[in-house]
Amino acid sequence: MSLINKYVLPLLLILLPMGYSVAQEPVSDVRVVIDVSGSMKQNDPNNLRAPAMRMLVGLMPEDDARAGIWTFAKMVNMLVPWREVNDDWRQNAIEKSSQIHSHGLFTNIELALQKATANQKQADPDYRRSMILLSDGFVDLEPGKTATQASRQRILDKLVPRLKALQITVHTIALSDNADHELLKALAMATDGWYRQADTAEDLQRIFLHLFEQSTNRDTVPLADNQFSIDKSVEEMTVLAFRKPGSAATELQLPDGSTIGQSQQSDSIRWLHENSFDLITIEKPTPGQWQINAELDPDNRVMVVTDMQLQTSDLPNNVLVGEQFDFEARLTEQGEVITRPAFLNLVNGNLVRQKASGQAELSLNRKPDEAVYRAILGTGFEAGRNDVIVTMKSDTFERQRRQSINVIAAPISVDTTQLEQPARSHRIEVEADASLINPESLSISALLRAQSGEEWPYEMLKIEDNRWRLTLTDLEPAQDYNLSLQLRGSTPEGRQVFLQPETITLTDNSAVEAETTETVAPAQGQEPTMPEELQESPEQAATDETQAKTQAVEPEEDVSEPMSDTMKLLIGNGVILLLLLAGVIWWRRQTASAVPAGDLI
Repeated sequence: MSLINKYVLPLLLILLPMGYSVAQEPVSDVRVVIDVSGSMKQNDPNNLRAPAMRMLVGLMPEDDARAGIWTFAKMVNMLVPWREVNDDWRQNAIEKSSQIHSHGLFTNIELALQKATANQKQADPDYRRSMILLSDGFVDLEPGKTATQASRQRILDKLVPRLKALQITVHTIALSDNADHELLKALAMATDGWYRQADTAEDLQRIFLHLFEQSTNRDTVPLADNQFSIDKSVEEMTVLAFRKPGSAATELQLPDGSTIGQSQQSDSIRWLHENSFDLITIEKPTPGQWQINAELDPDNRVMVVTDMQLQTSDLPNNVLVGEQFDFEARLTEQGEVITRPAFLNLVNGNLVRQKASGQAELSLNRKPDEAVYRAILGTGFEAGRNDVIVTMKSDTFERQRRQSINVIAAPISVDTTQLEQPARSHRIEVEADASLINPESLSISALLRAQSGEEWPYEMLKIEDNRWRLTLTDLEPAQDYNLSLQLRGSTPEGRQVFLQPETITLTDNSAVEAETTETVAPAQGQEPTMPEELQESPEQAATDETQAKTQAVEPEEDVSEPMSDTMKLLIGNGVILLLLLAGVIWWRRQTASAVPAGDLI
């Protein structure tokens, strides 16, 4: 008993207020690979790759994160060595950014991918591995076309499976209409990465920001009208403020009303000023309400380093319309989940989904006896980019996390054809996109619904490795039917999916064609118009007129009009009555002749 009092009880008193520990989030491992071939002179004439790289470097977290930067053309150069991110690494990377150029010959993407991942031998769940690849052209090797095509095929056949096995997510950026979009898309989609095309070099900074957010987990604080709140637990904050050309210099307004600008850098304030953005990092920021004195921009961010963090479920970068996910969020302090009811009861959890058509608030719930906030995501997602933003707020602190998801409309293409035989038949064929869903795992069921409400279930028949067919026969003519499909299978990454594409309407095309080919009656007082091929020429009309005059003087034939059906019926009935009357008279005569003579007396 004394041992319990001496050792166990004090330990329990220490552990109970802290809550329970959770698995640490994976450490970020980000590798940036930048094309420096000669064609970049045209596609990036102002070398905006350099400030985009400096922004990425300034945003990189120091929490054990690893990063490295490579440039490539014919050969590959490790511009900034891959190692742990700290102030020395960051300063070195900023200095080396001036060495990004556009003088290289050829474009050896295969060698760049190999060099950037040379020290990765196997998957490691402790790291979140990401690569950002920027190129403006096709694979182009010095030996010529044959070697170039072979290199491109090796990327798809050998490097992509290796990258997937190493669990490296590859995000690709095409900085030209002439880039190998098919290859860059294949690299991204096969590794659950994002593919983006920068229409102009000015788009690079924002694309780099979005891909950085896909590659790392950084806590932020909510930013509304360029105002944000900093609490006393924040050890460091980094403010990213985008600026349009010619706009006023960015300033930060402190809680006491004073302002600081670029000229007030110090050991505790780092200020990176570029033509299109400012990146300001402040150690031990003053708690209270801050403001960015600059233009409002949806890509402005305030990232914080703090012991009080918001952890959320890690969503896939690419999902299919209709997929649903169990989503969790929790607050941690020094790596321990905060479970104190007195604290959590003062926290307001909010979940917002932003998309092109607007935003919607989703339900984020916590049971009274739990420390985890839960939601179901997927319903209402639209094709394209969807942002999931979680905010935890109380009177003393604010935390926010943002995840962006690329939602793909459908992994299938559907072709419907109305057949001539048998009567009112339709053939539906479905082809799957093997880069989005595994054809071997896919099964497709269908539900046919008539206007009356009747329903008939079917299973689609697999006719080829990647093609399914359903033939519907004996449908009612001139009736519309709705056909709903349900897909069950798995993505190439092994994620189980259940999808319901948009309902297909089956219309009777033959009925529609019949309506469109009906003869239109002429308007009142208007002569009917004959088809052009039946109209007479002037010479033929004159000949017909002469024949008509000749026929007019000839005696007309006595042509009797055909007897009507009513007249035929009356005559038939009359004949029947006459026959009946004759029969009665004949019967009476026969009866009279058969009576004995004595009966007449």
